[in-house]
Amino acid sequence: MESSSLREKRTFDAQARDAANVNADTLRALLHHNRDTEFGRRHGFASLRTVADFQRALPVSTYEPFRPYMERIARGERNVLTADKVEYLGVTSGTTGQRKLLPVTRHHMSHMQRSRVIGQAVVAEKVPASRQASRGMLLMNAVLRERSQGGLPTGALTAISVHAMSRLLPLVTTSPREAFLLRAHADALYLHLLFGLRQREVGSLQAPFASGLLDMVHLLERRGADLVEDIGRGVLRPELELEPAQRRQLQARLRPDPERARELTQVLQQGPHGLVRRLWPRLSYVSSIVGGGFSLYIRQLAPYLEGLPLYPASYVSTEGILGVSLELERPVYCLMSGAAFFEFIPEQELDAETPRTLLPEQLVEGESYELVLTTRAGLYRYRLGDVVRMVGRYHQAPLLEFLYRRGSLLNLMGEKTSEQAASQALQEALATQGLLPGDYSAVEETDALPGRYAFFVELQGAVGPQVDTARLSQALEAALCRTNPFYELIRRSERLGAATLHPVTPGTFQALRNVLIQRGGAPSQVKVPRVVRDAEMRELLRTRRLQGPPPG
Repeated sequence: MESSSLREKRTFDAQARDAANVNADTLRALLHHNRDTEFGRRHGFASLRTVADFQRALPVSTYEPFRPYMERIARGERNVLTADKVEYLGVTSGTTGQRKLLPVTRHHMSHMQRSRVIGQAVVAEKVPASRQASRGMLLMNAVLRERSQGGLPTGALTAISVHAMSRLLPLVTTSPREAFLLRAHADALYLHLLFGLRQREVGSLQAPFASGLLDMVHLLERRGADLVEDIGRGVLRPELELEPAQRRQLQARLRPDPERARELTQVLQQGPHGLVRRLWPRLSYVSSIVGGGFSLYIRQLAPYLEGLPLYPASYVSTEGILGVSLELERPVYCLMSGAAFFEFIPEQELDAETPRTLLPEQLVEGESYELVLTTRAGLYRYRLGDVVRMVGRYHQAPLLEFLYRRGSLLNLMGEKTSEQAASQALQEALATQGLLPGDYSAVEETDALPGRYAFFVELQGAVGPQVDTARLSQALEAALCRTNPFYELIRRSERLGAATLHPVTPGTFQALRNVLIQRGGAPSQVKVPRVVRDAEMRELLRTRRLQGPPPG
């Protein structure tokens, strides 16, 4: 009997073979579905028959025109943007600007579940061992921190997805339900590890972002002895911030296991290389979003994950479901035809007042585009801000590689230094003194004349007095000129000042993430912003410099 994952994969393949028609049909269906909403009546959805009609009726748009509608939905109004009942309000982390509220419907969640099921079929084909039924370790939370004025549960999409499947969690994951409901990220991660390490038969390890996997191994290194002791004794540490009822429920699930504790002690003593596979010998794969800025974390994780296949997971945003990876290791995503109506703005027109858009069948391999979404949940010709490169096709459907978020571009004087180019330049500069980046952000210093970029970098390992920040800054400047010739041209004209590099104290970027968490972001979802424009976070970086700015 064919499994549900194989059935979904067959449907996905069929839609990819007819991607152009599926895209157009999706638009017609969602316009018909939402024709009697307030937005649909105002824009004449009932009279729109073709893609061209729709494009003439509505311009491409950022979030701001939708904000008043979202606020009304938050107050409890219905039939505003979508005919579907809004079940949750998704909150973006605010990494590149003001946070946004976005409607999440059952239809939206069904597409998210479908992307996971298709991913399972891909992994089962590539990693036959993954077909064996065993629980996975899931590093996520289901904490919805607030309700809107109209009573809608509000939170990050990752938390919403776990919350929606909370009854199934004990059946498919190593963690008890209570572990997904802790607000403190470090305590939740400790519990995920405590219950995961107790079990030898773990089939998969999954986190929304690669940074979550790195948090896990760092916590394991710092508190491995505590975890082993707790497993051996079958206890919960008193310092874990738990409600009395939570503590009783969790403690009831624990039993002393001195044999497993001895095994774990031996494994931890053997060092980081291959650590994750040694902890769980039956682990078949690891899954997380790994592209774009997360590649920095993957390099740090490589020793720990040695010998394990890495699946790049689905390409998902709070706004919609975008793509599914069809390969291991390589973060390239096949557009998920039917999940939304997709358009693309050519990269050279990103700053145009009225940019033209292309359809998926019109994309050119090797060219870059910004994604534009129209969704059944109520976004219409919405500029996502993600810039992707088309790298090939799967049948008719484009294969996309994530490049950068528009808000993460260094572009004070029109030089357009991408996140990829900036990250490469930073690594080249640090390599001149045998250093490796742990994490980083750049700040636009517009109070200087001329303006310039300051890179704040948390280095891997101990940082000694031998670090020469002046020479590192010179090396960074030279590397930026190599990775982006337009940056070099602007520098020669002296319209930009020389870039500077500042090592910062350990824990700086966790503190930066904590700022976003305190503003409502989910601990498992917040991302370190590669360009910091927020005043509070800029000041945090400046106060954590290890040394003063280099001379000149």
